Amino acid sequence: MDEYAQYHTIYGVAVQPAGPTQYAHDFMRIEMPFGPAAGPHTQLAQNIAAAYAGGARFFELKTVQPIDGTDLVVNKPCISVPDECYNIEWSTELTVQEAFEEYVKAYFLLAFMAVEFQLGHIDGFSFNMSVGYDLKGIQSEKINTFIDHMIHAETTTIYQQCKSYLEQHMEQFTYFTPSYLQQIGGQIAESLTVSTMHGCPANEIEQIASYLIQDKKIPLYIKLNPTLLGYDTVQQILRKKGYGYMQLNEQQFAEDLHVEDAVPMLKRLQQEAEQRHQFFGIKLTNTLPVKSQGLLPDEFMYVSGKPLFLLAIHVAAKLSDACRNIPISFSGGLDEHNLLAMLKTGIFPLTMTTTVLKAHGYACFSRFSKIFAVKPKYPMVPDSKAIAALAEQAMTDAYYQKKDKKSHVKTEKLPLVNCRACGLCVAVCPNRANRMLPKMGMMSEKRQIVHIDAYCNECGNCAGFCPYDGKPYRDKFTIFKTMEEFLSSPAMGICHDNGAQHVRFPDTLDDADENELYALMKKLAHDSHEI
Repeated sequence: MDEYAQYHTIYGVAVQPAGPTQYAHDFMRIEMPFGPAAGPHTQLAQNIAAAYAGGARFFELKTVQPIDGTDLVVNKPCISVPDECYNIEWSTELTVQEAFEEYVKAYFLLAFMAVEFQLGHIDGFSFNMSVGYDLKGIQSEKINTFIDHMIHAETTTIYQQCKSYLEQHMEQFTYFTPSYLQQIGGQIAESLTVSTMHGCPANEIEQIASYLIQDKKIPLYIKLNPTLLGYDTVQQILRKKGYGYMQLNEQQFAEDLHVEDAVPMLKRLQQEAEQRHQFFGIKLTNTLPVKSQGLLPDEFMYVSGKPLFLLAIHVAAKLSDACRNIPISFSGGLDEHNLLAMLKTGIFPLTMTTTVLKAHGYACFSRFSKIFAVKPKYPMVPDSKAIAALAEQAMTDAYYQKKDKKSHVKTEKLPLVNCRACGLCVAVCPNRANRMLPKMGMMSEKRQIVHIDAYCNECGNCAGFCPYDGKPYRDKFTIFKTMEEFLSSPAMGICHDNGAQHVRFPDTLDDADENELYALMKKLAHDSHEI
């Protein structure tokens, strides 16, 4: 509330109010047809708040699976965005219960922001939960409970805590009244996406979908893989557009779902859902596995961005022609260049990750909102001819041609304080773990970058964009939540514990840096609510 009042931003993202609801399926009505895809930008409540501030209204929550928390080992760094995006495992690194709590907090927060900041209607957004990766896991007690609570959260502790907090602070609000609080229902997610691992057989995918249609009775999307196009076609598309250096795993194509099995399966599921008067659609597409070639610390990594758009739009063309009127949600290489063209094909919602991991970060949502400010009548059902035409046009569009980028050699070391404060590390962090403090006041006229240890999962994305030779998530002055984290880390930083400040900083600093560091510590001591 303080940030919005002073800067008209939320987590540094310029606030973009939405217009009246325009985009609808049977189960949802949203003010804007886009938002973040299931991935790092929907893991924590503040991520979702930042995206909503920019105008996003459809949120694919980060995928949960039975292996969670510390049991899920993800090698780091796990993200690299030289142009297209590469990543390692993107299911949540929180426990499933922690993830659920983040999503409930985010749901309340968005409803509050909609009213108090007058950004839109209290239910003008929609959450889509994502679960994986096989039938056994989805039917496990952990994931089954998660799904049930996402549909009926009103009896859970975190739901009651959020509601109670708003009740107790109602006198601080201008527009958010008790009557609005009563409008916040117990259903956190209006729909569900099934994310299956590469290699999951057709019969198991169908069993998962049937189970969810029959048992959970929730609008359902099945996420499919770009390997549906077949090894030769994928290789041909990538080579033609300059991505031939990517080393595909031919065995993966052999083990993945084939289009001759996918089409009859989708038709059966369409029919089953129609008979039960339920929504069924497909999500295109999952990422493409390629060999890492030393770029990230796993044997295989997953590709998204422009090359994935080329593949996903061809999958959309193939399936929309074979499965008439099947609703399609789309993710893969979406940005200003293709958002309107996609919407004109009848495909929505449109979600994205790669473009948010680049230099503008969450601010891209503010730009996308302006694209949709004028809302002509768009089709709500996929137009197979329009999709096929867009797929064909993309193959001759120079925008999707891989361009050689000269690598910039970084020679200047990243300083603890007094970097140029360009803000790139703030913008591209998917977890909002880097913050830029405003002018420091009487003791300093500089802005400083601080790092929040508790929000960071060391994905490494900020290091790729920092103009210095260094890693902001390790080299900038860090705020620690607990003494245990403070003592176990080598990073310079500060921890507030039992009324005391515990600080670690270098043995030697020049006078200018020392003065700035003391100014920074003083600000953190007195204005810690800003972090």
